[in-house]
Amino acid sequence: MLEIAARALALVAIVGIGLGIKRLGWVSRHDFTLFSRLVLNVTLPCALITSFNGSTFDRSLLVLATLGLGLGVAQQALAYLATLRRPRREQAFAVLHGGNFNIGAFATPYLAGFVGPQAMVYSSLFDIGGAVAGAGTGYAWGMGLAGEPGKHRVREVAGQLLRTPVLITYLTLLLLKLLDLRLPDVLITFTSTVGAANPFLAMLMIGVGLELRLHRGKYWTAARLLAVRYASAAVAAVLFWTLLPLPADARLVLVMVVFSPIAAMVVGFTGKAGLDVELSAFMTSVSLLVGIVVMPTLYLALHTA
Repeated sequence: MLEIAARALALVAIVGIGLGIKRLGWVSRHDFTLFSRLVLNVTLPCALITSFNGSTFDRSLLVLATLGLGLGVAQQALAYLATLRRPRREQAFAVLHGGNFNIGAFATPYLAGFVGPQAMVYSSLFDIGGAVAGAGTGYAWGMGLAGEPGKHRVREVAGQLLRTPVLITYLTLLLLKLLDLRLPDVLITFTSTVGAANPFLAMLMIGVGLELRLHRGKYWTAARLLAVRYASAAVAAVLFWTLLPLPADARLVLVMVVFSPIAAMVVGFTGKAGLDVELSAFMTSVSLLVGIVVMPTLYLALHTA
């Protein structure tokens, strides 16, 4: 238990370093984009390639992608129902912030450190469905409610999905696994070296992007939408843990990832729709803090159950 707590505290300390260097002026909040590009386009794909290449794969685990999509759409529907009597633009904001998960850049370092490399396979499969929900159904539904102009909605959503580097990496690695192909050792030597930097860069990026200041009148809106998100996540976690006929480590990963933070891309979607970016950044930051605390706590509580 002490070793697990030490791992969690080490990751939290890296977030603190990111926050500290921002306060010292070494970096600014705008540098978050640079760190995000490095993580999503370089270190995370390398970490995923290394984990997938050395892992075992059961085709029955493809159901995890369905679970990710199903939970994402369900959370979007709940967010919409929670704002049913509110103006359409508030409904749009709620839908955009429901049913998406920051698994690649946030949950993956936690899972790799706690559960091991196989955990990245489980979380990646879940995130395939989650990415389709967040950048697909949620994006189209939210933009439609916001009155975002554009007649080619299906084409736009498809383009958004194809511009998601992590999703492309997932699908490529999944295809290799289905074909029972392995990458050459010389390539894995490179990806393992680069991928080893992913936990540090991902946590540092979170510290740089953390923003907890908000106009006082908006706190209630944030609390209401986050309550819907985490109440539904808690119900899903209980159902996944008690009902799914999957290995215990796969169920544990699912329980942890449903408490992943709001996806970083959502702030960009919010700005594009002309909605409240300040509120979006605040909610994303709060969800990061929740993930930092809840995910290792769940691991400590359930890994020996």
